[in-house]
Amino acid sequence: MATSNTHHKLQNCVNRKLKLLFLLVCVFVFLVLSIGYIYLDVMPDYSHKYPKPKMSHAVEDIRYFERFLLSEHDPLDLSFPNSLDNTDLHVNPKHVGSKSLCPNRTKPSHCPSNNKDRCVKISVVGLCGGWATMLRKLPVKISCPAFEKTDIFLDHVGKVEAIKEAHVVLFSFVAKYLDMNVWLKLRFYRSPGQMWVFQTEESPVYARGFMMPWFFRNDTYNISNTYHTSADIPSPYGYYEPFRNENSNPVVNFTQLLKDKTNLIIWICSHCETLQWDRTKFVFDLQRVINVDTFGKCGNLSVCDEKWTTTCNNEIDKRVSTYKFSLAFENSCCEDYVTEKLWHALVIGTVPIVIGPRFENYNKVAPPSSFIHVDQFNSMEHLRDYLEYLDKNDTAYLEYFKWKSLGTVREHSIKEHYQNHLSNDVICSIADQYFQRRSSPNEFKMFDLYGPEWKGTCHHCGKHMWIRNYEHPLDHRRKSKNIWN
Repeated sequence: MATSNTHHKLQNCVNRKLKLLFLLVCVFVFLVLSIGYIYLDVMPDYSHKYPKPKMSHAVEDIRYFERFLLSEHDPLDLSFPNSLDNTDLHVNPKHVGSKSLCPNRTKPSHCPSNNKDRCVKISVVGLCGGWATMLRKLPVKISCPAFEKTDIFLDHVGKVEAIKEAHVVLFSFVAKYLDMNVWLKLRFYRSPGQMWVFQTEESPVYARGFMMPWFFRNDTYNISNTYHTSADIPSPYGYYEPFRNENSNPVVNFTQLLKDKTNLIIWICSHCETLQWDRTKFVFDLQRVINVDTFGKCGNLSVCDEKWTTTCNNEIDKRVSTYKFSLAFENSCCEDYVTEKLWHALVIGTVPIVIGPRFENYNKVAPPSSFIHVDQFNSMEHLRDYLEYLDKNDTAYLEYFKWKSLGTVREHSIKEHYQNHLSNDVICSIADQYFQRRSSPNEFKMFDLYGPEWKGTCHHCGKHMWIRNYEHPLDHRRKSKNIWN
């Protein structure tokens, strides 16, 4: 009996140790999986090819933006699985069908049968609704000076299978989110050697309609055509060009410039509910401490209703030129995202007050001492005090116009900037990129939308907390599903 009791006690002890060991193994596996998930899912931008950003450039910003995109900030659902588990990536040709990307599109053009070896066909995915008629009438044959003996054809596609005939597929002005089903079918019909181009004039916050699932990040887009200076084909909204001959610099009539400025601050805006931060609330709060005249749908005053007409534009410009300052607040805070709000204000002859990229970024692209960055001030009251000081001190105010004798600003109007994406210059640059990659395919890397060259370029709207307080919380839900309201 004693032996039996001893054996029973020994067995119980062994069982308890085995249970404890099993529990420790489970905890260890859980920790490993958790760490792996955090590394791959929370910070996916810096795995494999890309180094982690310098701490001085705020890893916090990248993490913030990652959480921002993964939140319910934007009610539109991408419908992408979180991983490849239980996802069927094998498309049966019998089941692919003819998925429509954009209804009522014309039939794609074809290269001449006798010139197939000297033809590049570029097909645009997108151009739904009014975009198709406003931007450029397609299909069209384009002449590129660098490729005199090559035919460049540009058309747009309405069905997924139409891309298989193209040498280049240009993803541009995609109005609706491309879901997993569409992405799988696009990949199925992608022909060998076909180059895919990511093209947008919007920031990463707004250009999500054609953002592929994360696990396709390294084999989707070959090149980029965006506003960013590091894009394969940069298309900025504007730029500053110093004069080459200082002896022929123009003389600025500061007396007339001041005489025309009878008002203080103007804000014109019709995109009121922005995704990343509440700029409308910022303007309304600024109105409480200093006079700001607000025009457009977001304000209480109006100039004209017909967009993109010469008469309307002239009327607006004439009104803006009577103000000393204009609010040039971007809808997102991302590197190099400096739109017509800054450039047009400079052309008209007013001092832009900016929120968007960091001060250093504006300083890199804008004329010297030509703008006021809100993040230069410790509070809204300090900003107000400085603007009131400039309003009373003509000498200090006119310092912001000295650049006019040193250089000039080149800009696109809003309509011109949109149309520029399908211009001959851009299409010929795309053709040039295609020939380069065809001749040396192993020398070029893919363009990663999830990496530091795109999504990783967005950050907080200011280093000061009083500005960050205007950023939407991660659980913010929009009132409208239309992100342009």
